[in-house]
Amino acid sequence: MTLLQLKTKADAKLLEFWDALAIKQEAFHLKHGRYFQLIVTDPVVDGVDTTFVLKHPNDETHVIDVDFTFNSPIPFEIRVDTWGNVPTRGYRMTATIELPDGRKFARSRSLTDTRTITQDMDNTDPENPVPVGDRYYAGDTPVIATSNWNEVIDETI
Repeated sequence: MTLLQLKTKADAKLLEFWDALAIKQEAFHLKHGRYFQLIVTDPVVDGVDTTFVLKHPNDETHVIDVDFTFNSPIPFEIRVDTWGNVPTRGYRMTATIELPDGRKFARSRSLTDTRTITQDMDNTDPENPVPVGDRYYAGDTPVIATSNWNEVIDETI
């Protein structure tokens, strides 16, 4: 498979993958106030359709709440890194494709979020406010940035 063919195949699947992951990240964030991370999936060479397997870091808490499945094969390696705390936090999804000659190319999409999570309260009894309704976001819309494919240069010696 040529580099152009591999990029085209990966881009088509990335659109679907990024949208599915963003929905799960949003639900997790609303519940826990942070985003979840995923460790690198197994390497994928020459765009071979590979079953996505969810892998969590050992220190990831609330793993049961992640519940992210992707039932379509992916032709890339994927990882999700998180950063930050209040007021700015976010995550970056990085896809890596590899050619049979060992060259690798990566593309990422990141979300930077400054919103706060809030919930309406019934303050009839000021000593014991009672939550009313669901939690929701307040603040600016998150900023999403997507990179182009860039060659990964291994600088290990």
